[in-house]
Amino acid sequence: QGTARDIYKSPKHTYTKELLGAVPSLGQGKAIAAKATADTQPVLAFSKVSIEYPKRGRVPAFLAAKDINLEIRPGEVLGLVGESGSGKTTVGRAAVGLLPVKSGSLIVAGKDISKTKKSELQELRSKLGIVFQDPGSSLNPRWSIAQSIAEPLVLSKAFSKDQISRRIDELLNQVELPISYRNRYPHELSGGQRQRVGIARALALSPELLVADEPTSALDVSVQARVLELLKQLQKELGFACLFVSHDLAVVDYLADRIAVMSHGEIVEQGDKNQILRNPQQEYTKRLIAAVPVPDPDDQRKRRESRLASTKS
Repeated sequence: QGTARDIYKSPKHTYTKELLGAVPSLGQGKAIAAKATADTQPVLAFSKVSIEYPKRGRVPAFLAAKDINLEIRPGEVLGLVGESGSGKTTVGRAAVGLLPVKSGSLIVAGKDISKTKKSELQELRSKLGIVFQDPGSSLNPRWSIAQSIAEPLVLSKAFSKDQISRRIDELLNQVELPISYRNRYPHELSGGQRQRVGIARALALSPELLVADEPTSALDVSVQARVLELLKQLQKELGFACLFVSHDLAVVDYLADRIAVMSHGEIVEQGDKNQILRNPQQEYTKRLIAAVPVPDPDDQRKRRESRLASTKS
């Protein structure tokens, strides 16, 4: 224990050093060269898409996202960032068919789901996976871990019981959980372990596209770092495209190849990671970057003073 400055500047205990080392910060992600993927068909393509929440009772219809244009190609990670209420989760849910498209074209794995009936989406969903923000509420508390992971396999009706059982073991190995956990229940696991189960379930059908909706925001910082490392490793090994939704630019810097920035339901800027983080063009993007916390009281104070000065000028 000690003053905040002493703890951050000169941590003594190994655990404190590990905790500070796990805090994501801008610049941790490696600078990347633009991937030569223009000749490949995108796994996900939004073209002038608007998404509206329908009227419910006395609550009027609400246009949550408008004129969305973005693409993700095979093997690419796109970080979708913005503050709370910007519409980024809406875009992620629309990408996997959980929200209807009001207008525009939304092509997923070669199929325009904006023109597809709900009854026809089942086959397409085998090519999609989603990891939700809260691992506790996204898992059925009455189901064993094996049952939760098996859910998409059972719904596909394409696997025998033996095949499903073997696949569960494979997935537990991939997310670095013991095989014995298949008989446990969500309340017996930590938050990080439950999120690993959520990742295993999302990857059960070997999807072409994975949507990760703030998958680490409910986890403490040390667990968050390990889950992010796992996601990065799995994406590299399995080669799926990924839409990574987050409010944390430091986390996106660690994972993404490209970044799209959302504000008030619109994409205000997008490009490769190097361009967005090192040479942002929009004032909103600059403010987001300036607001990223740093684990250093002196640096944080300087950045806060700089932000105050810029708002007054």
